Amino acid sequence: MQILLWPPRKLVLMTAHAMTFPAEPSTKRIGLDVWMNRVLELAQEVENGWKPREVHDLRVALRRCRTMADALSEVNPDHGWRGLKKQSRDLFRALGALRDTQVEQEWLKKLSAPGDPVRKHLLKVLAQSQKEHRVKARRALADFDRKDWRKSAQRLRSKAQFFPLESVVFQRLALTRLNEAAELYERARRGRSRIAWHRLRIGLKGFRYTLENFMPQRYQPWSGDLKRVQDQLGEVHDLDVLRAEIRRHRAKLQEAGVLRWRERIEEARKARLEKFRSVVAGKEPLWPVWRTGFQGIHIVQSAAVAAPQQRLQSAS
Repeated sequence: MQILLWPPRKLVLMTAHAMTFPAEPSTKRIGLDVWMNRVLELAQEVENGWKPREVHDLRVALRRCRTMADALSEVNPDHGWRGLKKQSRDLFRALGALRDTQVEQEWLKKLSAPGDPVRKHLLKVLAQSQKEHRVKARRALADFDRKDWRKSAQRLRSKAQFFPLESVVFQRLALTRLNEAAELYERARRGRSRIAWHRLRIGLKGFRYTLENFMPQRYQPWSGDLKRVQDQLGEVHDLDVLRAEIRRHRAKLQEAGVLRWRERIEEARKARLEKFRSVVAGKEPLWPVWRTGFQGIHIVQSAAVAAPQQRLQSAS
């Protein structure tokens, strides 16, 4: 079977064979409109107290919507996908800044005792920073046009469902995301930079959310491993953010304390990266397991297809 996707500047020609899926259907509610409506529900919950879990959940819901919009823009072009990302951009970024301060506070408490001088200083600094970021997040949420967002959810629903779940179009898309993630892993493994691991984390999220929302039957048996490796990289990112925060304030801290924290963070970071590697590239590596699920799909893409890094940067 040959399928030709549009637009011409993103021409994709593929030959595909049927995939074998689990017999039992997924019971989880999925879809762009589901997550867009979930954003409205969580926005209401956040206003009641701005608790860390609620802030996190709202940001994750927004990220899912934005990731799906990116994916759908490649197979069913419409100005609405870009509009969705523009509508959510300021709130998504404001929540990210607030969430970073909340996570840093959690890690400071997790990695040290109450009397630690670096911990005491940074908790005080972060408490003030959190207040400032909460004010900005409140403003962003107040500016977030919920009525327009609801209209967008209704308008985009049929476009998001143009291709059926598990279709060859989404198989192609998921395989592309997987190949991008595998390439990002090789770069991170060789370079070992903070930015490289961060890009891999975003790349794996793109693969995971594509499966979860467009290929739920394929996602079901892989969901545990995908969440596990994503969590490991998420904690590595948290530790990198904390390390950068300590570096910014080192002039006001004792050098010996800064060095101890640097070693502490590096040890915790290394442990999580080793766990990540043991899962994706250990005795039973996941990359070939995931690729096996897409055997028979062959992709030829034109040079005009947008570079993977552009999508990753827009998703951050």
